[in-house]
Amino acid sequence: MNRRDPERSLSVPLRLLERGPITWSATVPAADLAEADDGDRLRIADVEVPSDSEVDVELTLELISGGLSAAGHITAGWRGPCARCWIPLDGQACANVREVFAATPREGEQYRLHPEHADLAPMVREAILLELPIEAIACPYPDPCPNHPPDLDQATDEHAHDDPAEQPDPRWAPLEALRRGQAESP
Repeated sequence: MNRRDPERSLSVPLRLLERGPITWSATVPAADLAEADDGDRLRIADVEVPSDSEVDVELTLELISGGLSAAGHITAGWRGPCARCWIPLDGQACANVREVFAATPREGEQYRLHPEHADLAPMVREAILLELPIEAIACPYPDPCPNHPPDLDQATDEHAHDDPAEQPDPRWAPLEALRRGQAESP
């Protein structure tokens, strides 16, 4: 049995699974995946899924012994700054999931299965957050980046010709002092 409805929620009535596995497709606003208690958005550092965007969910749901199995993929668009020039960049987070819902879930291993329905929202939220980039996003432009401020390029060029051996890193000064002290000792 296939269910396709762009307005579908992430709350699946278990009665729909009585005859066997189903494909559950839903497109939900990212704002619906915010944590209810603190209004936290789908965000990791400077990268976020915009609240006004949509999250697509395509899962195969099946009742199993002691719970529900959910397998499929979740897709959401994200926005974050370039690591070099800070222009906004867009990307796609795609998560493949295979999870179990149980009436008495094991902490960190399963999701809660309610008596009448399965709430897929916590699983979808976690899957998307795990797929967001947590490192600096590479600039899509080749060097030199057209969005990079010219005064920063000049500051870099001024020091590009300095000999690194002539200017030691000041963080190593305490170690260098220890070395000099040991060399002078009898």
